[in-house]
Amino acid sequence: MGGSNLHSAWAQLFVRALAQAGVRDLVLCPGSRSTPLAIAAMESEEVRCQSVVDERAAAFFALGQARVTGRPSVFVCTSGTAGAHALPAIIEAHQSFTPFIAITADRPWELADAAATQTIDQTKLFGDHVRHFAELGLPDPSPLAMRAVARIAAQAVTRALSPTPGPVHINARFRKPLEPVDTTGPEPWQAEWEALMRRAGTRVVSARAGVDGRAIEELAARCARAERGLIVCGPAHSREDDTRARRAVLALSRATGFPVLAEGTSQICFGGLTEGVVMPASFDSFLRAPEFRAANAPDLILELGAPPTSAGYATYIAEHASARRVVVSPHGWNDPTSAAAALVMGEPVEVCEALAARLAGAALSLGRGRRDWAATFARAGEIAATHAARACAGDELTEGAIARMVASACPAGSLLAIGNSMPVRDLDTYCPPSARALRVLHQRGASGIDGLVSAAAGARVAAAAPVTLLLGDLSLLHDLTGLLLAAKAAGDGRAPLVIVVVQNDGGRIFEHLPIARRGAELLERCFTMPQHLDFAPAAAMFGLAYERAGTAGDLSRALAAAYQRPGATLIEAVVPPHDGAARVARLWSDVRRDVAALVSAPAAEGAAADLQSP
Repeated sequence: MGGSNLHSAWAQLFVRALAQAGVRDLVLCPGSRSTPLAIAAMESEEVRCQSVVDERAAAFFALGQARVTGRPSVFVCTSGTAGAHALPAIIEAHQSFTPFIAITADRPWELADAAATQTIDQTKLFGDHVRHFAELGLPDPSPLAMRAVARIAAQAVTRALSPTPGPVHINARFRKPLEPVDTTGPEPWQAEWEALMRRAGTRVVSARAGVDGRAIEELAARCARAERGLIVCGPAHSREDDTRARRAVLALSRATGFPVLAEGTSQICFGGLTEGVVMPASFDSFLRAPEFRAANAPDLILELGAPPTSAGYATYIAEHASARRVVVSPHGWNDPTSAAAALVMGEPVEVCEALAARLAGAALSLGRGRRDWAATFARAGEIAATHAARACAGDELTEGAIARMVASACPAGSLLAIGNSMPVRDLDTYCPPSARALRVLHQRGASGIDGLVSAAAGARVAAAAPVTLLLGDLSLLHDLTGLLLAAKAAGDGRAPLVIVVVQNDGGRIFEHLPIARRGAELLERCFTMPQHLDFAPAAAMFGLAYERAGTAGDLSRALAAAYQRPGATLIEAVVPPHDGAARVARLWSDVRRDVAALVSAPAAEGAAADLQSP
């Protein structure tokens, strides 16, 4: 198509249509075949562009943006293997129901299967991990083809958001010349193109199902009958209406008297602690106690959001499979045990609001049975919180102390990004619920450790608010180039990006698993894989401020300084390599001892009362 700017116009129309459909963020990776898209995006005043050299990091960066905004961010790369690097982020978007659009530039069809360089089969490259796939097609001057460009963009955004949010893949083919060319005058298709650029895109009104009234009536009746109910809050997306979600859960707890077991990633734990609601700390710790599980059988569980991380809770529901467990979630079949009595497909906030209103209208009486049930969980939470605080006391730096200090240091209303493996578990074990609100970002969709730094950098750009990332040393190694993005993301000086890496020299989660019993040599060579690295040179290379903390006092001072300085800071918090597993085992043992005494006390009191009665 020599002498024509159709390629450029085609790409401009596509970018404009994406923006009209609601896209605000676009992440570009370098490459020749994507030149028309790159130029169109950079010249657009409707999208914010970020350039990222590494496709894997770029995809996670876009994912971090989407987590904060709730809108699909667009990832653009060149042809060949470039797109394949986005697969981990696309899988996470698929599993976590995060809107995301991947655009892979491609060679024209005549170069396929002919040994042309950088040419692979990109058709449905991401398989079933995307909600929708479309070929944009080679630029075509016909009016119907140009109108289809705008339509495909609108479809991509719509499919990324509804009915089930997730990733979308668009494959965009281009022939050379890829760069704009000089023309002698208007081209035959130009008037049609200009009209399409001026015209507003197709407005899409997505279907939206409300809360099923019959389900609410049935669930309200069960809540009214239940004496030993629980509200369990698993991982959930952070949204601008987090306050509304917390209010809804707390209102339902007050109406029913049910304790709230809220994980740190639930958006309820930080900002939801309030008088009149039992929200026990470190519930995973006391649910690991067989005595507590045996003495406290539930008759109803309302499980909100994604499946909880807690192993103690998993054991608890397995041992009480006869209890009616109702899972409330807008997307997915969130029941890995295949034992839920019912799945209510709806937004948890709306279900909780409807239930609370229905029960408040019924003037539900909170009898002694409900009060005693809640009091037992409150006391168990106090026991677990006391031991967790004791385990973190003093100037010795431990995994638990790091998590506790980081969560406490985050400015109110800021974002806390939490890594997988041990950090997310340490958050739940050692950090009690608080009244101070935090937005918690996480990758609990596929629960991988990759792309954490890049995603935090994307979140920082999208949020323009302080972001704190807590992750392990192997997670940082998986995303070392993300430090470059972190430095750039916080380079505007609007808010700090603080990265705290727990340096325990390896993947210490394996020390908590049965494989640890097979011997230290096997564990170290095949699983924990210590690397004996110092991250100071990496921070210097990528332009981050750096602090090394070996004591709790060091970490406290480093955090305070990091939030005061502009830009990004890497804090390397060094702990003994083999301490974490032994320390948490002692914590669980101590909690079990005291919780066992707690649950045996009512039985002893009851026996004494029987002996004294006439």
